[in-house]
Amino acid sequence: MMEAKPVSSMGTVRHRPEWGVIAVLLAATLLRCWALAPMERMLSYDEAYNGADALSLLQAPRVTPFLPTNQGRESGWVYLLTPFVAAFGPRPFGLRLAAAMTGILTVAACYALGRELFGRRGAVWPATALAVLYWHVHTSDLALRVNLMLLVGTLAAATLLRAERTDRLSSWLAAGLCTGLLAYTYFSAYAWLAYTLLLLGWWSVRRPKRHGPLLCAATTAAMCLPMALYAFQHPGQVLQRAGSVWVRDLPGIAHNLVLWASAWLPPGSGKPLSDPLGRPILDPWSGALFLLGLIAMRSKTVKRWHGLWVAGWAGAALLPSLLSAEAPHSLRGVGLTVPIALVTGAGAFAVAQQRWRATPWPGSLIPVLLLAASGTTSGADLSRWLQRPETVTVMEAHIGEAIDWLKTYGPQDTPVYFSPFSLDHPVLMFRTPDLAPRPVRAFDSHQCLVLSDRGAIYVSVKPFEPDFQARLARWADVQLLGPLRARSAASSFYVLVRASPRSEAVQGTGTTATFGDALRLDLLEPLPKAVRAGEELHVWLAAKALRSLGRPYSVFLHLYGNPTPYEGGTMWSQGDCQLCPSYPTVLWQPDETVLQEFVLPIPPSLPPGRYTVAAGVYEAPAGPRLPVTAPGPQPWNYVSLGEIEVSSSG
Repeated sequence: MMEAKPVSSMGTVRHRPEWGVIAVLLAATLLRCWALAPMERMLSYDEAYNGADALSLLQAPRVTPFLPTNQGRESGWVYLLTPFVAAFGPRPFGLRLAAAMTGILTVAACYALGRELFGRRGAVWPATALAVLYWHVHTSDLALRVNLMLLVGTLAAATLLRAERTDRLSSWLAAGLCTGLLAYTYFSAYAWLAYTLLLLGWWSVRRPKRHGPLLCAATTAAMCLPMALYAFQHPGQVLQRAGSVWVRDLPGIAHNLVLWASAWLPPGSGKPLSDPLGRPILDPWSGALFLLGLIAMRSKTVKRWHGLWVAGWAGAALLPSLLSAEAPHSLRGVGLTVPIALVTGAGAFAVAQQRWRATPWPGSLIPVLLLAASGTTSGADLSRWLQRPETVTVMEAHIGEAIDWLKTYGPQDTPVYFSPFSLDHPVLMFRTPDLAPRPVRAFDSHQCLVLSDRGAIYVSVKPFEPDFQARLARWADVQLLGPLRARSAASSFYVLVRASPRSEAVQGTGTTATFGDALRLDLLEPLPKAVRAGEELHVWLAAKALRSLGRPYSVFLHLYGNPTPYEGGTMWSQGDCQLCPSYPTVLWQPDETVLQEFVLPIPPSLPPGRYTVAAGVYEAPAGPRLPVTAPGPQPWNYVSLGEIEVSSSG
């Protein structure tokens, strides 16, 4: 008689579970990759910083465990992004593809971890639960370093449990390598790292054979050594971010616990829906399996202590968010996603093993349907998130759309200005190399306006400066450009115009002065004939660089009578301001004119009379004045802009 083949809990023969894993990975790929197209122009601040650092590694290759920019970050994720940026250039697609692939690999690693906890027959269920969990789906679409933490942390857990089971030195070595890599992923991973080291210490005391845990601990320490040395040399950099968000009191921690408890039930944490925790952590479908998993965890794991280990691992994942502000924080607590998947998988495994004698269907059909419904819900929630106006703002889609339009239609010899920004904005740092050879610059129009003698194209974010076009038209001829006719959600957030300065407007009143061989100032509008004491005098000046400037400069305005302060008189008022801080003079080009409004307060106690308004230039923040070389040398290096009549405040 032919011997019957053992049947798995999925209702298939023993060699068939691999087909289940393939199906799960395909589902995970679908959920994590379909958003690549709608997010092709989206890039948040932190994502862009990672991309900009990857560009810098391509331009100047180096090895470092930590990147001090953007409040400091572990460097592992940026090194992972570098080949994607090299392949796809400074575009969001490469960054998102790296995140999606890392998320898919984490699902595969969860299968390996599930095999250690639930055996071969139950391993597919936690992988399925993670594949459809909205929190992880959402995170896998963001090019942030928490994705690397989840992948490395799951691999570290799987290899650690495998080493404990097989007691092979090679397995202990692999576990140490993976655990040590956690130090280069995300600062929340240090809780997992500490938890693993405590477990290794316990095993080295309790196990008859101690060489394996000791080898793993030694390997982990060796892997962490470069980061430890960097932290010793630069403690301020490494601890900057954690120190700025640390909650130090028990009431604050207790409050965070309450906030995390609220995140599990409808309507969720109450955070904006732009955050993964803006909805309940679990939907009803996966939530039912999760509750069953809490009950079944002990009986379904291979070893009884495995359930206790998962609980401790989940506690270590939650700890960084409990000890920091802004709880429940979806990134600092993201390590919870894998323990949640393990518990949910235990519930699905328990249901799948039941014998449903009243129906002809295999027991696995019920958890399959529940998890499929959960995946459908996650896909729908992600679609709704992509359509929200808050998402367009947070993910800076308006900048990406404008850059793509300029790359296609913008003349290659025309300067492009972004406002209100500075050139160190990470989205501009990462994306604008894609606009080469166009000169790309940025300024904040609340501080100044920059005009190019040959004309320029301007991208302005409308919610922050709704009157940008009108203020620019005061000094230049302005023409609207194409993206205003677009129908995308981002098109309502920005305006794109071409402007050419009107020579008669920027030449001003004819009152002009040259300071050294560096700068020329022109008074754009005549001073008012009279002001009241207690008011402010607004003075528009046009500044132009006469050569490349190696430092920032400031302008001062003085109000004095007769005699002048330099002749023993009184300095009645002073107004100092750096020339366009968002676009400092070190960046100015010879073909640019920078227009800026300066404010001179008129003291309420100023006696009525006639006063002189004077201006000068000095090295910022408190350096020497530049000499006046035109209209002629001045003994105190300032020029008169004119006189005003001051009347009493009454």
